This record gives sequence, C-alpha cells and structure tokens, in this order.
Amino acid sequence: MVARRLAGPAGIVLIALALVAAWLAYGAAQKRAQQRHVAELVRDSTEKLRQALGPNASPELVTSIDTNLRSVKAPRDPALADAAEQYITGAREIARRRVAVAALERKAAASRAALAGHMARASRRNDAWLRDALALKKRVENDHFELDVTLKALDELFYSLPESEKPLAPRVGASALLDETLAASARKETQDEASRAAAELSRVRNILP
Repeated sequence: MVARRLAGPAGIVLIALALVAAWLAYGAAQKRAQQRHVAELVRDSTEKLRQALGPNASPELVTSIDTNLRSVKAPRDPALADAAEQYITGAREIARRRVAVAALERKAAASRAALAGHMARASRRNDAWLRDALALKKRVENDHFELDVTLKALDELFYSLPESEKPLAPRVGASALLDETLAASARKETQDEASRAAAELSRVRNILP
C-alpha cells in the first residue's frame, strides 16, 4: 500500500521531468535551426554583395539582399539576429549605392557631353545660346552633386562594414563575411571614382560660356 502511494507522486514527477527535458530539447533544436538559417542568409547576402562589387551590379541583387534582411529572425538567439540584421543592412545599402553610382556616372557623362557639344557651337553665340549653356552647366553641377553624395555615402558604408562584421565572425565564420581585402579594394575604387568625378567637374567649371 505504501509503495503504491509513493509510486503515484514519483511517476508524476518523472513524467514532468520527461516533459521538461523534451521541451528543452525542442527549444535547443529550434535554436540551432534558427542559427543555421541566419548563417545561411548572411552567407547568401555576402555572395550577392560580392557580385554587386563587380561589373554587373543590378537592382535584382539589391532586392535579393533585402529579401534576406526581411527573413532574418531568430527568436531563440536575438543577439545573432540583431548582428546579422546590421550586417545585411550594410550589404544592401552598399549594393544599392553601387547600382546608383553606375547610373549616376552615366548621367553625369551624358550631361558633360551635352555641354561639350553645345560649347563646340560657340560660333553661334547669342542670348539663347548663352542661356542654354548656363542651363547645361547647371545640369552638370546637379548630376555631379548627386554622384558625389552617393560616392561619399558608399565610402562611409565601406568604412563601417568591418564593425558590423565583428560580432558575426565568431558566430558564422569569417568566410561567410565579405573579405577584408576585397572591401578595402572596393573602398579605394570608390575613392578613386570620387576623385575622377571631381576632376571632371573642375574641368567643366573652367569652361566659360
């Protein structure tokens, strides 16, 4: 009789312990799955970023990285999710500005060409010609201003990228992140582009209609 009485509470305790153990195991499995998912999103975003740093940057790459950003969720490891979100946000903004820079450089080049063509017809100087020349120069100024702002923002993003990689590297591995040498090279290229654009604008400013 006594043994039967003890068996009842003991059995309940064992069942409770088994349920707790199963819940903890389920939670641990969920956490590992979420960590793997976030790590894969980071790796894919880095690969898309590498492509954006090449000659074929496209809006589709920006969209893909943005999709990854919206999928970063790890309720059982919020620190990892937060770090990944910061890194992927930076990757998206770099890719976005790479696409923008390519378009703005083409636009600025077209504006300079239009002004150069107009100046080549200087023999036809009159009030209308002068007004058009001033309008074309203003367009060049505006296009170069927009290009300069975008290049400076891109340079700043490259500068801050390593900081966003620090908390992620121990969690996802350095190979899942943008290589430091590639980032430095891309930043130098951005700075060179800014210098060339400034030189082109300075040359145009010296043209007096």
